[in-house]
Amino acid sequence: MSTGIRRYFRSLLDMYVSTIVFTSLIILSLGYFQLAFPLDHNNGINNYLENNNHTSFSILSGNTSQKNEALPYPNINWENPSAIEQAKIFSPPRVEKVTDGIYSAIGYGVANVMMVEGSDGIIIVDTGNSVDQAQKILQAFRDITSKPIVAVIYTNSHPDHTGGAGVFVEDGLKTGNKVDVIAQESILGSYYASYGMLAQQRSIANIFWGGLLLPKNDTDSVISYGIGPSWISGNRSFIKPTIFFNETLDTNISGVNIKLVHAPGETLDNIIVWLPKQRVLFAGDNIYRAFPELSSMTGAKYKDVPQWISSLDKMRSLNASYLVPSHTVPVLGYENVTDVLTSYRDGIAFVYDQTVRFINKGLTPDELIQAVILPQYLRDHPWLQERYGQLSWSVRGIYSGLVGWNTGDATWFNPVTPEERGNKIVQSVGGSDRAISLIRASIKDGDYNWAAELATYVLNAYPDNVEAKLLKAGALRIMGWESPTSGARNWYLTQANILEGNINATTIMNQPKYNTLDEAIATVPIKNILSLLQYRLDPLKSQNTTATLGIYLNDTKEGYTLEIRRAVLEYKDSFPTKYDIALYTNSDVLKEILLGQSNLQKAVDLGIAKIVGGNVTGLNNIANLFEYKLKAPIHRIQGVN
Repeated sequence: MSTGIRRYFRSLLDMYVSTIVFTSLIILSLGYFQLAFPLDHNNGINNYLENNNHTSFSILSGNTSQKNEALPYPNINWENPSAIEQAKIFSPPRVEKVTDGIYSAIGYGVANVMMVEGSDGIIIVDTGNSVDQAQKILQAFRDITSKPIVAVIYTNSHPDHTGGAGVFVEDGLKTGNKVDVIAQESILGSYYASYGMLAQQRSIANIFWGGLLLPKNDTDSVISYGIGPSWISGNRSFIKPTIFFNETLDTNISGVNIKLVHAPGETLDNIIVWLPKQRVLFAGDNIYRAFPELSSMTGAKYKDVPQWISSLDKMRSLNASYLVPSHTVPVLGYENVTDVLTSYRDGIAFVYDQTVRFINKGLTPDELIQAVILPQYLRDHPWLQERYGQLSWSVRGIYSGLVGWNTGDATWFNPVTPEERGNKIVQSVGGSDRAISLIRASIKDGDYNWAAELATYVLNAYPDNVEAKLLKAGALRIMGWESPTSGARNWYLTQANILEGNINATTIMNQPKYNTLDEAIATVPIKNILSLLQYRLDPLKSQNTTATLGIYLNDTKEGYTLEIRRAVLEYKDSFPTKYDIALYTNSDVLKEILLGQSNLQKAVDLGIAKIVGGNVTGLNNIANLFEYKLKAPIHRIQGVN
């Protein structure tokens, strides 16, 4: 296959598999994205500070990460006590016995892995994020029982629930047993969607949300993930389910009566697992010991909050004596379970109901977050502390989901550009030097949000203003240190380190690489990959092009059409009746070509691929109409250099 077309298809897959959580590191590290900051920042901050009579300092002995002192940092704790308290939940990693025959492995990864011991086998509920995590948990489970694994249940499609499945399935198969993998019927659609058209945006967002590039053993380090320890990436092994169900499934596995119930909330495909005899309820992601993420900060679809409330009501109706969430810790005892479920449900319902109430009174999102305040008894509840989600984010997300972007003020129908707004605001306060003085004063007064906002206006007008970058970084860092919410801390500190130049392209290139690309291409249908091409067509290159490409898979009898009509691509799940050029091959060969493991020209020469109506050069000409190098906006403003 020609270099250009292989590079194109390979980069297409890179975009495709930069999935929800953290495969972004793998994809970005492959080098197909041109990062929006300079490559060399080694001495940028020190040079600036020395030239401007400031000093820089290392926080911890043995650590070379530099932080600016454009203003002295206040004497505050760089770790919020609430965040530290939450992190203690996950340390040390351990297997907790919930009740006889029921165990939860906590702290090995962001999500827990649960084990149900039956009469002659064990059932695994959720499988962790990676092969390594699953292996450690399996070893811990083997200290409890040697019974074979006979079934795996996914509570949802998220990778931290599905990434270690191969370890458990393989262990069960070694004993000669059949291992069923059970999930709600929409799981594959949800799983594939996570690799979809916004994979690039979500990849970048997850770098910030998870703090994946923050330094280790430093004041800016990740404390926890909020609902689990810090995220640790690794090789994954997703296994497609063998049994699907729609709304409910009643079954008996190894002598254990189990009822599976579709209960959407955090995810649309979330299920709960109910053991009626043991009175044990596995909650999936519908509840965890932290305020819920009712509105995603990383680009996931709008969450149907009333549906989430309804699912919690289903859970309450079971009158469970044991509640086992897929994140954080179990709840033991009927009264405790009832209190936690009811309080969680009421907390979510209050936020939603009052947001709707105030929307109907004409409040804007900025006004709503001041008006919607939990009652004190809910605000104080240990399961509603803002250590993962935040109430204000939820309010904004609900408004956006129900109303859209229009706040009702026509001023914002066609606003000025950020650059123009920044310039006018800076000039209105007396110019950039005056603005810098005001930023410094705001930081000194503890008004960090306004300091960061004013610095943003300066940078919108003057993107190369080093002092504005360092002052904004300082304000963001303090807000990150003060935040009890994991994702907020990580986002603040990641952005601060980018502005200072501590995080750059080299940081990403040095990240370890895992098998996510191979795992994804083996799992995801080819049609899902090809359908993403419409989001990669370059309108300038293709504005005068009309061409139809057909792809036909001889083994599966599946055909696809890619029709370019002057800067617009139409994709069809069928082979065209008329085409300009067509590729005939087998699905395995096409996957090898897409992965760069095989050469198209060689495949043609061997007779396992055929091009009709053209040649490899013709395919390459079509491939060149698409973007295969994307500029990933890690941050719009470049760091100090």
